[in-house]
Amino acid sequence: MIDALYISSTGLRSQQEQIDVISNNVANMQTPGFKRGRVNFAEVASSPMSGDAQLSGVSHGGGTRVASVSQEFASGAMQPTRGPLDLAIDGNGFFELEDANGNRFYTRSGRFHLDDQGYLAAVNGMRLSAGLQVPQGASDILVSAAGELSALLEGGEERTVLGNVELALFTTTEGLESTGDNLYRAGSRSGGAVMAIAGEGGSGRLQQHYLEAANVDMIDEMTGLVLAQRAYQLNARVLQASDQVLETINNLRR
Repeated sequence: MIDALYISSTGLRSQQEQIDVISNNVANMQTPGFKRGRVNFAEVASSPMSGDAQLSGVSHGGGTRVASVSQEFASGAMQPTRGPLDLAIDGNGFFELEDANGNRFYTRSGRFHLDDQGYLAAVNGMRLSAGLQVPQGASDILVSAAGELSALLEGGEERTVLGNVELALFTTTEGLESTGDNLYRAGSRSGGAVMAIAGEGGSGRLQQHYLEAANVDMIDEMTGLVLAQRAYQLNARVLQASDQVLETINNLRR
C-alpha cells in the first residue's frame, strides 16, 4: 500500500506536467513560428517483488516520471500578412538573432521591423546576427526567396542590394534548447549552427509578407488534455483508495 501511494504521486506529478505543456501549446496557437511542446515519459526504476515473485525475476513498476519536454519542429501553415518585413521560412532553417551581449539565439518567428538605427530586429528587440541595416529614407524594401535584401534609396532610381538574410541549420533540431519567448539556442546534441543561403542545403526559401503559423492542432491538444485529466483523476483515486486501506489496517491494529 505504501508503494501505491508513491506510484500514484508520480502519476499525479507527471500528468500535471502534461497538462501544463498542453496549456502552453494552446495559449501560443496565435504565436508566429511557435513549436508545440511534447512530454516524454519514462518508467521509474522498478524494484523486485518479494517471495516467489522475487525468485522468478518478476518485478513491478515504480511509477512514471517526465524524462524531458521536447519541441516538435514540424512546419506550420504559411499565413499572408500586410507586414513589409514579415518573413516565413519554407524549409528547415532558423533565423539567427543576436542580443546586446553577443549571444546567439534561433527562432522560426519572422516578424521583423526596423529599429531606431535601421537594423532588422525581431519583436523582442534582438537584431539579425548578419547586422542588416536599411538606410534612413529608403523605400520599397524587398526580400527575395534567396534572402537578398534590397531597397530604393532616397534620391535613387535603381534598387540597391543591402545584404542577405542567411538561415541557420543544425545537425538535429532535437538537441536545441528552448530558452522561452519562442527562442532556442544550440545544445550539445544539436551541434553548432551552420549558416546557409536561403534555399540551399534544405534551409528553405523565404516568403516575404508571410508568417509561419504555430504548428499546434487544437483537436490533438484537446484530445491530449482529456486523456491527461482522466489519468490524473485515476491516479488521484488510487491515492485515495490506498489511504482508505491504510486507515482500515491502522484501525484493525487498535
